[in-house]
Amino acid sequence: MMKKRISGRTLVLVIALVIGVLFAVGFIIADRIYDSSPENAVPKKMKVPDGVTYIRWSNKDGGKNSMEKLKACLTALEPSVAISKAEELEWKDICPENFWVKNFSVTTYDNANFKLYNFKYYPDASGNKKMSQEIEKASEDIISTVRKSSGGTQWEDILLVHDELIRRTEFVEDDEDGDHTHDIYGALVLKRAVCQGYTYAFSYILDKMGYSCSEIYSKEHIWTKVNSLETGERYIDVTWDDYNKNDRNGEPFIHHNFFCLTKAEMESFDEHTPENDEDKETLTTVGDNYYRKKNYYIKKGDEMGFRASALEQYQQGKNLLEFRFESKEDYEKAGDWMIAVLKELGYKEKSYYVYNKPELLTYCAGLYVAEEDKEQEKEQEQEQEKTA
Repeated sequence: MMKKRISGRTLVLVIALVIGVLFAVGFIIADRIYDSSPENAVPKKMKVPDGVTYIRWSNKDGGKNSMEKLKACLTALEPSVAISKAEELEWKDICPENFWVKNFSVTTYDNANFKLYNFKYYPDASGNKKMSQEIEKASEDIISTVRKSSGGTQWEDILLVHDELIRRTEFVEDDEDGDHTHDIYGALVLKRAVCQGYTYAFSYILDKMGYSCSEIYSKEHIWTKVNSLETGERYIDVTWDDYNKNDRNGEPFIHHNFFCLTKAEMESFDEHTPENDEDKETLTTVGDNYYRKKNYYIKKGDEMGFRASALEQYQQGKNLLEFRFESKEDYEKAGDWMIAVLKELGYKEKSYYVYNKPELLTYCAGLYVAEEDKEQEKEQEQEQEKTA
């Protein structure tokens, strides 16, 4: 039997049919794997905008190298910098050192492997190199003053830095006019600052002196943790020790209520509740508290000890007599004890400033009150007469 030949036309139809079936099957499979509708299409990865520096952040060296790259961008006043998405930088990471940065915002994208940091600078930011030199000079001046006066211990060095910052810097409110009140340039060069400026300046100087410290943040405040004292870590709030008050000779009243406190002592004030639980304390003894180290700590019932300490401080020429009490009962008697001592000394002024912190049982008397504060003196006299 002879085989039938398939005509050319029939062959074409068969091939077309096979191709059609294969195409249909492929389309069905592809449709199941990938929805090709525009609203569900996989977006393309967004590229870094032209002219914007990209930093692939690395924390292998604690982020030091990456931070140096970012600082170079900030020194050049670049308005935006792209940083790998994994890294999240906060104000405290960027602005303490780069003080010419006024603020910044961060833009994130779903289809990008970076975050775009957008920076705003102070009007004088173009002079940041010269300003850095001014900061260096001011800090070296403080360090030189400290080294001339200190007995050489870490505790004394840190105390003198604390005192010099208060002597040279004026506390201003957040809503007052003026640039750089939140940074080290404001505190060290312009000599006007809020708590951030004080704390950053304090840390900057201690770091230059080789003392380890860090900043502790609450929702509304910032203070310092010193890690390198001989006895361990301690907490210091330079800002809260500056009352912006001078005596009649123009000398400031320098307080030490918040010098070398324990964690518990510092956090007995609501404003000093840290915003996270990362800060830990390993030392809880109170032997290096300012009042104990200076022998201004009055043990229970020791009125004679109070008198001896008051006389010693007065003879040293201090304009602020400072005490901390072991008992609340003696703390409440401090005003009467102080009046008796000053009368014995022949102190001519009947009134004086009183500063106290019930939470710490500290009592301070400011002498040589300035003439322009007479009204406040009268109010204090009246208050003393009521409690006499």
